[in-house]
Amino acid sequence: ALPLPLATDAIVNLPVEDFNAALGRARLSGPEVALARDIRRRGKNKVAAQKCRRRKLEALARLQAELGRLGRERERLLRARGQAERALGALRRDVARVTAQVLGALRDGDVPPGAEGFGVCLAPEGGLGLD
Repeated sequence: ALPLPLATDAIVNLPVEDFNAALGRARLSGPEVALARDIRRRGKNKVAAQKCRRRKLEALARLQAELGRLGRERERLLRARGQAERALGALRRDVARVTAQVLGALRDGDVPPGAEGFGVCLAPEGGLGLD
């Protein structure tokens, strides 16, 4: 290996202007300059690869956290849907029961005075109405 007047850390970490100035002051031969530039390029690439791996791991950790959050949200939504389906079933049973009572009363002739010609319908807001 060719001896260089700069330490490897200095070659890699110096700002480009300082690196070029140090190369100029050192009066290196062509192969020595090529070696210094190669060391710098490899060192910069090594640092960039380390940063890339770190960012990749951080992104993976963020995605895993997001996956956990989405899983919890899914479970919450499934519970809410089940609860809504149970409530809707109870409402449908109540409507069927009330409808049967009203229609039974109408069949039996227990019609209040003035109620002739009225029927039971489902109102737009979800309740029962007369038509």
